[in-house]
Amino acid sequence: MGSLSLNISFLTYGVATVAYAILLGLIIQKNQCRGEHKWMFAAVVISVIWSFFNCISAVAGAYTTNVVFLTVSYMLPFVDWLKGIVWIIFLYNHLRLIWNSQDNGKLSRTVGGIITVIATIGFIIELVQFSSMWGLFERGIIGDLPTYNKFLIAFFILLLVENLYRNIARENRWGVRFFCLGLGCIYAFEFLLYSDSMLYSLIDPEFYEARGAVNIIVVPLLAIAVSRGAKWSVGISLTHRAAFHTVSLIAGISYVIGISVLGYYIQSFGGEWGKILQVSFLFAAFIGFVIIIYSGKIRSTILVLLNKYFFMYKFDYREEWLRFIQTMTDSEDHYNLQERAIKSVANLLDSPGGALWYLDQPDSFQLAAKWNFHHDIDDELPAGSELAQYMEKKRWIVDLDDVHEGKIKNNNCPVPGWLNSIPDFWLVVPLIHHDDLKGFIVLYKPRADRELNWETLDILKTVSLQIASYLVEQETLKALGIASEFEAFNRKFAFVIHDIKNMASQLSLLNKNAEKHGDNPEFQKDLKITVNNTVEKMNDLLSRINLIQEPSQSRSNEKVNVSNILKSRIDRFLKAGQNITVDVNENIEALSHEDNLDTVFVHIIQNALDASDEGQEVHVSLNEDQNYAIVKISDTGSGMDRDFIRNELFRPFRSLKEGGYGIGAYESRQLIQNMGGRMEVKSKPGTGTIITIYLKKE
Repeated sequence: MGSLSLNISFLTYGVATVAYAILLGLIIQKNQCRGEHKWMFAAVVISVIWSFFNCISAVAGAYTTNVVFLTVSYMLPFVDWLKGIVWIIFLYNHLRLIWNSQDNGKLSRTVGGIITVIATIGFIIELVQFSSMWGLFERGIIGDLPTYNKFLIAFFILLLVENLYRNIARENRWGVRFFCLGLGCIYAFEFLLYSDSMLYSLIDPEFYEARGAVNIIVVPLLAIAVSRGAKWSVGISLTHRAAFHTVSLIAGISYVIGISVLGYYIQSFGGEWGKILQVSFLFAAFIGFVIIIYSGKIRSTILVLLNKYFFMYKFDYREEWLRFIQTMTDSEDHYNLQERAIKSVANLLDSPGGALWYLDQPDSFQLAAKWNFHHDIDDELPAGSELAQYMEKKRWIVDLDDVHEGKIKNNNCPVPGWLNSIPDFWLVVPLIHHDDLKGFIVLYKPRADRELNWETLDILKTVSLQIASYLVEQETLKALGIASEFEAFNRKFAFVIHDIKNMASQLSLLNKNAEKHGDNPEFQKDLKITVNNTVEKMNDLLSRINLIQEPSQSRSNEKVNVSNILKSRIDRFLKAGQNITVDVNENIEALSHEDNLDTVFVHIIQNALDASDEGQEVHVSLNEDQNYAIVKISDTGSGMDRDFIRNELFRPFRSLKEGGYGIGAYESRQLIQNMGGRMEVKSKPGTGTIITIYLKKE
């Protein structure tokens, strides 16, 4: 080999050594040297040694008597083989998780056994070759076996890389995509190299030396995967998918062998341009191979052919249903529920996109969501149109390819021009819920032509029913949320009305007593105090309406003198002529709020008076123990049974009083609970009621 070739080889492998060393440093820096990453770490270490040995081998010809250079040159084929074996172990270590998740340990052991056999036979071949170089065996004793050995390694790695990527959990492919692409490119080149060698029974020196440059190009891809912290969790490989991968692998191998044969004839008949034409052709063919792998249309076509000729049923229902559920419930997906609904139906038929029209208004279906939808359409479909009625009654999936002269074939049902005028539109899938059409999805034509047979229509109808239920449930939840807001708003008004009723009762009583005591200065003084207090309470009630929170949750608690509040409220009842007996200890304090506590006393004492016949007394007492201030309000009225106390007393709008709102007890208990206290009710029909309030002292 000339000096130029030597220098280029030395340079490329030298740069490759540096690149792999940097990659190794990145792996160490990312702490990916142990656990599931240990075999990748080992493979990169061997890759550093491999590229360094190739660098030394590039100049070994000038030092044929030097033992070190000779040893490196002789060891290079073994290191090359060892690098491939370690990558196989790394890939198998992750792929076997698939079989373990399927409880298919037998398959895992079988593949592991095959790898063991390949590694053992390969090791023997490489050992014999190494020994023959030192004269222990006759050179060439094993013929072309080393070439076949490395060809098998490259083939096996391509097989494992393709299967690993296809079975990696979809959410983790972002992290491993460049790793699989990089490693696949390296061994695709190796595959071409050794395929060429088997055809010509000779390794092309120029092709061989290009490996250094190939590794320089690819190492950055591996570095990207390492920097992304690739996660190697895998999904489950299913029957249809496995068939697709097998067909893809066979087609890929046939493709590679075919271009290798063509490359041979191009070189043979290309004259002095033969080598350049061959390398250019092989590189272009490799680029074409990558494009084919990632072509959605080709993938779709293969799936259609597989389903048509190799399976009794077109769909793997378990896989499709799991994918549908995952799409509809994917919390990490940035699409809303309606967009996910379009995506789930489109994925089912390999359609590239679509849009959803929904019955937001009672009289028309409006465009509600898009997914990969590239047409600007704002048209609506009237709910009373013939097409809408047709889909609702017949539950029919409309194939727009069957529309002629604006009408569905054999049905004479007109289709709107905006829906029928775009060639990319394919299917209209109705969303039926309880015999009502809630919306419909319009899909683009699939990447590969698909037959709409009974199986496709059945699965579409099933999926559309489920989607309709999801969408209706979402609408119901929204309605419940709005109703809940109105309920909270109305509840505040109910509390206000109840308190106004109590104030109106007090003012009515004052007005009645004014006829008798209007000239009494003391009564006039008390009248003024009561009116002022009523005005303050009414202003406070008006301010509550503007609060987002309920009144019972909008006040902070502090220590108040319960004795003074209770006596002040009882005095007003007494001055109004009510029959109340009092037993209140002085200066008992508790955690509360003055206005809220006064509201509670008004509710409970007034209820006790209303439950008692005229002339019957209501007894109010205030005592304390170590932890609580204890208020008891007892009457001798009609009483309540246990069921009413447990199920009705503290529910809003439940009352035993004629004209009562049933809010006083509910609001009182809520206020007491927000103070950190509790309320107990003891009563029996005909014996009266005792209500005990416990207010925390600390």
